[in-house]
Amino acid sequence: MNLFQVFIISLITGLVYLQRRALGDCQLERPIVLGPVIGWILGDFNAGLLIGANLELVFMGAQAIGGSVPSNVAIGSALGTAVAITSGTGLEGAMVVAIPAAVLASTFEMFAKTISAFAVHGADKYALNDNSNGIILMMWLGNLVHFLAYFIPTFLALWLGADYISNMMNVIPANVMAGVKAVGALLPALGFGLLLNNLGRKEILGYFFIGFALAAYIPSFGVMGIAFIGIAYVCVWAFNKLQMNGGN
Repeated sequence: MNLFQVFIISLITGLVYLQRRALGDCQLERPIVLGPVIGWILGDFNAGLLIGANLELVFMGAQAIGGSVPSNVAIGSALGTAVAITSGTGLEGAMVVAIPAAVLASTFEMFAKTISAFAVHGADKYALNDNSNGIILMMWLGNLVHFLAYFIPTFLALWLGADYISNMMNVIPANVMAGVKAVGALLPALGFGLLLNNLGRKEILGYFFIGFALAAYIPSFGVMGIAFIGIAYVCVWAFNKLQMNGGN
């Protein structure tokens, strides 16, 4: 990777955090989105799409709920995809890098949240003086700190450590990589388990098994067919709820 590619990948990794603050969290930091983008930057879109899709299964349950700080999916996906493509190790290489990088990178976000606490105190002082511009300034100061917590680690890891990681990947024995591949095949189950841990409410869990049964026993139905049924059900449920509450 050249310096320009490293800078663009790091910039995108930082910007996907800011979209959560400016655009209402469009899920652009997810591996299924970042993977193909990074693959395109590095000249291998197909590999980026494949790696991103598989990492999405692994990190499916990693969601920031309230003040929680889960594994940093954006940094893990960016580093895993970039190193895997440049080293030619594919999905196995992405797994080796992405998972520990995502766990380690969560500490940078925790540090950013700690620093941003001081900005909250500053916003309180501006609020007492009815200074809306000051409040906005403190808000974006916190966002800038978070952006740097994504941009700087990604840039340093790719610029200073990518070659070392790539060389390390190339000397890992074949039997170890085979083990990584086997573990990688099991990790999507962990991702689904984490997702169910968040969504496993007894009143809606039955719909998960309905979708699972449709996918398992009617293969031609496809994921899109199940998604359309889900959307239709949500629309009907929301409409009935509004009618019950006297809405229009």
